[in-house]
Amino acid sequence: MEHSRFAKTLVICVLVLLSVLSFPALGADPDPLDTALDACLAKPEALSTPGMVECTDEAIRAWDKRLNEVYKQVLAGLDPKSRELVHASQRRWVAFREAEHEAMGGPWRQDRGTIIRVLTVNADLSAIKERVHELQLYRPEGG
Repeated sequence: MEHSRFAKTLVICVLVLLSVLSFPALGADPDPLDTALDACLAKPEALSTPGMVECTDEAIRAWDKRLNEVYKQVLAGLDPKSRELVHASQRRWVAFREAEHEAMGGPWRQDRGTIIRVLTVNADLSAIKERVHELQLYRPEGG
């Protein structure tokens, strides 16, 4: 009974955290990808761990697509030396992300319950969003 109450409280805290993390800066228009995630998480089926993971996985795919679009745009607008540097940086970031996925799937999570999956996919989403924002700095208009 106590474990069930703790799990429910943890799920509610995670939902609040997800909504806060995807909340746009004051005065800024919300990003359509974050709006879609919020809408997905507001559905009744998203109250379960698998539902939260599914919504976040969908957001990861959308943000990953945006990351690739921004990366291509950035490379197209850079001088050759900068293009080489950003390309090398991106390769290293992809390698880091792959290593992080491997670490997040390690045996350490066996006793963490099902909520750990929500936390790890949210960490992945945050990393992708952050990389998109970093890459946008290389645009001529700086973002």
